[in-house]
Amino acid sequence: MDGHRIAVGLMSGTSADGIDAVLVRTDGESPPRVLADLELPYPDELHQRILSLYQPSEGELDRMGALHRELGERFAEAALAVCRRGGLAMERVHVIGSHGQTVRHRPPIFTCQIGDPFIIAARTGVTTIADFRPADLAKGGEGAPLTPLFHQVLFSRPGQRVAVVNLGGVANITALPGHPEHPLIAGDTGPANSLMDLLATRLNQGIRTVDRQGAAATRGRVHAEALNWLMSHPYLERSFPKSTGREEFGGDLLNQFLTLFPTLEGDDGFATLAQFTVESVAQACIRLLPPAPERLILCGGGARNQSLVERLERRLPGTRISDAVDLGVDADTLEAQAFAWFAVRTLKGMTSSLPGATGAQLPAALGSIHPA
Repeated sequence: MDGHRIAVGLMSGTSADGIDAVLVRTDGESPPRVLADLELPYPDELHQRILSLYQPSEGELDRMGALHRELGERFAEAALAVCRRGGLAMERVHVIGSHGQTVRHRPPIFTCQIGDPFIIAARTGVTTIADFRPADLAKGGEGAPLTPLFHQVLFSRPGQRVAVVNLGGVANITALPGHPEHPLIAGDTGPANSLMDLLATRLNQGIRTVDRQGAAATRGRVHAEALNWLMSHPYLERSFPKSTGREEFGGDLLNQFLTLFPTLEGDDGFATLAQFTVESVAQACIRLLPPAPERLILCGGGARNQSLVERLERRLPGTRISDAVDLGVDADTLEAQAFAWFAVRTLKGMTSSLPGATGAQLPAALGSIHPA
């Protein structure tokens, strides 16, 4: 197959909304060709059980063990379903790359993704590669973000300062300087949708919901004192590369925010949290690609939040901002594509992590291999 393989990529992000699955043809070097994709949403009850593992609590080890197996079944179901959608028999798939579901990320000590890869391999009959992050931690890195190498292949332009920003639960940036002598730098900038999603669910009496188009944030007004308090978060002062998660930008922070500013439970709260995302992203863009990126490419669910996009345009007036879709890349499945691509690279013995993205001393071949 001239070095190309058929691969499935499986991804569930920090928002824990569901599984993105993609079927691709790739050589692990050039951009993959997408053959099929789908989303398998989590039921509300499962979503809540996943979120309950983000912080230490009683009985968490037993609950995590059971959920590890249950999610393995769901990831396998997603792999089988995307192959059916693509009209391809599982026997033709060479490898599955499963990121799993992150439930704890505490670099440099450990990172934990669940969704049993042995179950995935057993149910699909396809060799499965998982646990992508620990190899980078073992080499001194943060284990995140891992997608910058894939971003570089998709979006790097010679002589152009390009920032690729993924707006998931957490926002991460890949700064592509456009010159081979200037290394790529990446990292998590802070929250993207996590705090706004939690506020939306809180206002909906615990029933999962989101302000997807940013309507509430558009109606509201930014509370300057509250925004200044959010921007004083110590994570924002850390040097890149760095990574974070809901441990720092989750329910505990939202509770502190609403305790200090109890009037911000409505539209003004959404506006202030949206501006927090924008300011932290813009701060990273200016810091890594001074005086500002020439181009900003948005990926992830937040790229469809019109309030976030408009606020970024006002905050970075000299930067051309576009959705990855405008460049022919499916932003919704980009991370799932990346893990299919990484899986093929791992089978070939190639490295996939970048020291400039994670702080590791050396690049690493990512993932553990679980033969069918």
